[in-house]
Amino acid sequence: MIRIKCVNPNCTAPDGKFLWDERAHVEGGGGLAEPGEEGAVSFVAECPYCGKENKIWLKKVKEEDVVTRMWGL
Repeated sequence: MIRIKCVNPNCTAPDGKFLWDERAHVEGGGGLAEPGEEGAVSFVAECPYCGKENKIWLKKVKEEDVVTRMWGL
């Protein structure tokens, strides 16, 4: 489980942070990554307190969770 600071300044989560279970999406040794980090993939973690979508980055993502988008097609 990772702790995410909600982007909603009015979020009712304790300290504005909520837990999100990344284990279903990453392989062993995977977890949070920096935007643009090699091999990092973005995910949307919805805050269970306010419903706001929070963009996060994970590394060592399971193959079935990788989605490639082709813009303009």
